[in-house]
Amino acid sequence: MPPKKDVDGMINAESEAWNVAKGFTMLKVLKPMVDLDKYENIAQFGTVEMDEQIPIANPDIAQRRVQGLKRLLTTLRQLIGNVQFAFKKGDRDRIATHLTTIDTVDNVFDGVFDVKKNMVTHEEEFIINEAHFTLCFKTLQKIKDEVNKQLNSAGLIFKEGSELDLDKLMDEIVQGG
Repeated sequence: MPPKKDVDGMINAESEAWNVAKGFTMLKVLKPMVDLDKYENIAQFGTVEMDEQIPIANPDIAQRRVQGLKRLLTTLRQLIGNVQFAFKKGDRDRIATHLTTIDTVDNVFDGVFDVKKNMVTHEEEFIINEAHFTLCFKTLQKIKDEVNKQLNSAGLIFKEGSELDLDKLMDEIVQGG
């Protein structure tokens, strides 16, 4: 049913429920989900794409990895906050647990890296505590995977009750939308 128009031919926003669901899901769900994958790659490899030419010995690679992990944490918390209202009753407790775990990772985040200063040369060396970093990274990855399932269960990825046509979905992806 098309929206009702007033005397001037303008759409009367008060006569129909103003639905911003598509825009909301694109900006508040899809974009953060894409960003999470990007930050996951940066945290793991220091770059988004394989073709980026950053020497492994480059000291910036460690800083990029830590920054990627921090953005993974922040974006995951943001995504959950954006969609918390849509989760089903059974998933709300799991989401609350995920948020608590994210807060725990955030509280111990300083242990992921250390900056050592050479007192003679005054150069700083950025060092990742790989064991701690990996534990935080794997924890956030697990939460991300679980949140994806819960987003789908809430109907925010695939419509509930609709049959999934993988061929049609792949065609849409190939055609850019």
